[in-house]
Amino acid sequence: MAIAKDGILGGFSGKVGNIVGLTLNGVPIMRAAPKASQKPPTEKQRLQRLKFSLAIEFTKPFLEITQQFFNQSAFSGERRNLLISYTLQNVIQVQDDEFTLLWNRFLVSSGDLSGFHHLDVTLQDEALHLTWQDNSSQGFAKSNDEVHLLLVSENLEQVDFLENIAHRTNTQVTVPLPDWTVEHPAHFYIFMSNTARKQSCNSFYLGKLEQGLWR
Repeated sequence: MAIAKDGILGGFSGKVGNIVGLTLNGVPIMRAAPKASQKPPTEKQRLQRLKFSLAIEFTKPFLEITQQFFNQSAFSGERRNLLISYTLQNVIQVQDDEFTLLWNRFLVSSGDLSGFHHLDVTLQDEALHLTWQDNSSQGFAKSNDEVHLLLVSENLEQVDFLENIAHRTNTQVTVPLPDWTVEHPAHFYIFMSNTARKQSCNSFYLGKLEQGLWR
């Protein structure tokens, strides 16, 4: 539907047939509606479209988390696009028409908060044991900065976000593994944020748990 402005001789907004009406810099203009390309996509274009679709689907389960912690200097509405762009450039690899997810390059959070110092992880008694050194005197770091852990199954059906499981000065935490990790490969990410959750560090990829083995 089109909306006429100032009568039939004035501008209009909307679409009539193959004509589109819009206002550009206060001036009403009309132009032909763009036509769908009749050319089949090139192989490069086809792969790029598939890659873009994969980036959207891959990031969907994390959007609620990344909207809060990823690239906090950007407006909230921009963060999804920035995350997809980052994933396209760094996480999805294309070789010989095959797509590979580089899980170790994915970022759940990003920012200028100081991260972990001498982080160490061990797996024992169906639990994850994490230790680090207190670096609360570095940069923007504070003693009460919160530690967050993300567990995600390789098929993206399980996403467990464990918030505020420790503080920076605790220097250690033990996290029991959920039952689903017995049957499904799981990837682990850890990061810190301040208590207001306005600053975060870049998330750190801890590794992959598969069939009880830490990889």
